[in-house]
Amino acid sequence: MCIRDRYSYQMEQLLFPQLYTWDNNLNTIPWAADGMPQVTNGGATYVIKIKPNLSWSDGTPIDATTFAYSLNRVLDPCVKGGAPGSAAYFITAIKGAAAFNGSTCTAAAGALNPVDGQTLVGKSIIATDSHTLTIDLQQPAAYFLKALTTSAAMAVPQQLIEKYGWKAWTDHLADNQLSGNLFGVKLWDHKGHIDFVRNDGFKNFGLGANPILKEVDTTIYQSGDAAYADYNNGREDIGAIPTSDYSAAKTRSDFHQGPTLTMGYIAPNWNIAPFNNVDARRAFALAVNKQLIADSVLKGTVIASNHFIPAGNPGYNSALQGVDNAPLTGDETKAKAYMAKYVAEACSGSISKCPVVNFYDNNDPSELPVTSALMAQWNTVLAGYPIKAHNVSFSDLINLAYGPAAAQPQLLAIGYAVDFPDPWDWTSLQAEPTSSTNFFHINDTAATALMTAADVNQDQTSRFQQYDQAEQLLVQDVGWITLDQSKQFWLQNAKLHNFAFDSNLFPSMSQWQTAYLSA
Repeated sequence: MCIRDRYSYQMEQLLFPQLYTWDNNLNTIPWAADGMPQVTNGGATYVIKIKPNLSWSDGTPIDATTFAYSLNRVLDPCVKGGAPGSAAYFITAIKGAAAFNGSTCTAAAGALNPVDGQTLVGKSIIATDSHTLTIDLQQPAAYFLKALTTSAAMAVPQQLIEKYGWKAWTDHLADNQLSGNLFGVKLWDHKGHIDFVRNDGFKNFGLGANPILKEVDTTIYQSGDAAYADYNNGREDIGAIPTSDYSAAKTRSDFHQGPTLTMGYIAPNWNIAPFNNVDARRAFALAVNKQLIADSVLKGTVIASNHFIPAGNPGYNSALQGVDNAPLTGDETKAKAYMAKYVAEACSGSISKCPVVNFYDNNDPSELPVTSALMAQWNTVLAGYPIKAHNVSFSDLINLAYGPAAAQPQLLAIGYAVDFPDPWDWTSLQAEPTSSTNFFHINDTAATALMTAADVNQDQTSRFQQYDQAEQLLVQDVGWITLDQSKQFWLQNAKLHNFAFDSNLFPSMSQWQTAYLSA
């Protein structure tokens, strides 16, 4: 699969079996894999046994060949699995994957199911036999097992793709309620409704019991207010809570909340003045009162933070310090000192000669107060520095972040949600200069050395320490101006049991298997 957002993942995890998944404590556990992998060659070769008797609901086997095809398809340049935010990022550790994924598609224009002339199947992705998948990496990647819990390692139905084509095949999932996992698609109207029906053949796969729920009906809402209203009117069993209603909702008996592995931050572009200068980055970072924004603007719906790696994620460093050991309220005196130094050295001593900063944020009504608070803080502390705020749609914001370097802004407010719970996802993926997701050109030499060493380190204790040290350097040099760690909160019908969202934003497979509605 090549999805780009967590909302789609909530749907696809019900349909397509992945090699590994997570338990309720975010531990990696086998799903379609028959046990944990045999890791050899110093951590560069993974041998994975596939459970016997797996099949799609139409009877087509799901075996090592299926997973080899599916992994290769994610990387195939014709499928565009390397598009920003897609699953291909997580498996480019496979030998030859980065070059393959970054090449130009050789398939004929207009092909129903374009497939590149190259392939990694039989080279570094090998179905040794029907139940044995061997994956060779370019070099050891200590995070790779957890990467196999993502969309990249899900089986996809080759028989459907070849029949209907690489774009249209998903429109036919409901034809026969095709599934290789817990549920199949019953209805997808492309108007905001996707209904799933239990795959009663699932228990025969050797993956555990069928779900208790016979059907899961989902609605995709245009706004949190609409979702909240429908829940309160009895149309939904799980309800979103708009930020404005958070305080009142907390008193309800059906209220649920917990931290998420999600960070909100401001991204300074290290390639564009003034943020190509560490003094300017530190001045802007230290001028922000994160605690005030979390408490007074966002009303306690987030947790103010200095971290790249969120609390609850493996490798979280509770001892991490802010820029110059500043508290979450910032440090106006140091911010002014750093700005004065920058102005003297880079702006001929006159703040009016400094580069104008164009700051981009989401124009969602819930985000605009944060933009106003940030602008007020910067204008107060960095008095006279020229800053302009631009509120754009979320899609435009994503296009700015993921777009060509020439079109990227100097400063952008955005967030990041966990892909899989490993510190690599928050450090190396975000900040190594060679990472294709380092959109704002972070280039911290000392941090990079630590991250690249940690990426291949097979000893988890020392590996996590290396990531923690790298994170501290990234905070001090302001790779991000981190604002907060998000909370997730929702309303849940008291008749729905054994269901919750884990801190990685999704219910576990065991929760989907055991959830039920009482009368």
